Amino acid sequence: MAAVAVENWRQPHHFAPMGSHFYPVHPQLTPDFNIPPHNEREMSRDFLITVLNFFASLLPLYFGNHQLRLVVHGGACMLLHPSLAQLANDQHYLAASSPANSPHNVLPRRTSTRDVDYIRRMFVADCKDMGINNVTERIKHCIWLTAQHFELGADWMNSDADVALPMSVGADGETCDPIYRAALDPNNIHRFTVFTSSNHKLTLVSVPPVWSVILKLVRYTKHDPGDICILLRQVVARSKA
Repeated sequence: MAAVAVENWRQPHHFAPMGSHFYPVHPQLTPDFNIPPHNEREMSRDFLITVLNFFASLLPLYFGNHQLRLVVHGGACMLLHPSLAQLANDQHYLAASSPANSPHNVLPRRTSTRDVDYIRRMFVADCKDMGINNVTERIKHCIWLTAQHFELGADWMNSDADVALPMSVGADGETCDPIYRAALDPNNIHRFTVFTSSNHKLTLVSVPPVWSVILKLVRYTKHDPGDICILLRQVVARSKA
């Protein structure tokens, strides 16, 4: 049973998920944050799904009965979206059957990722609209507990890219996030919801392909050329459907 108490984030063995109710944390689940700051462990598609389901299992303790939706971008989307994952496999087999000097062979195949990039700034705003406070602390506790459980680094899920993402001014004169807004378009939600947890408490929605390509062109690290090729192939395939 939950004990009633005053919300206090400084108490190491308690957290306040919602309202005035405390839920005691079992000692071995209490985050001591003795985890590396950076994740070096590669996560395959199957392992990432396992990690995300565990992460989702913690959310009701910190966010009550709310169903949470995170807008995500980066390599995790490439792994989690079924058609993108299939295109990656097709690209791999094409390279394997091509001559050694084929351009297909220079595109690295993504089979794993070290992190899940999510847009936190607008997620925090949405949660506040639902009456949830201390949003950043709540989600970070879930991230860190998950990192402890699977021996990952603290940034296995992070919003570090937020500082470089654009903001714009809407028709109403209010500042808005164009990437986040585009991701939550009903058509994009239908096509690019890349993960729903087994307990239905967490949904991940990928940013639209055009924004995925733009962000990868800006970053352009090892796997980005192959990812961009796959994203463009998906767009072409959809246009022919």
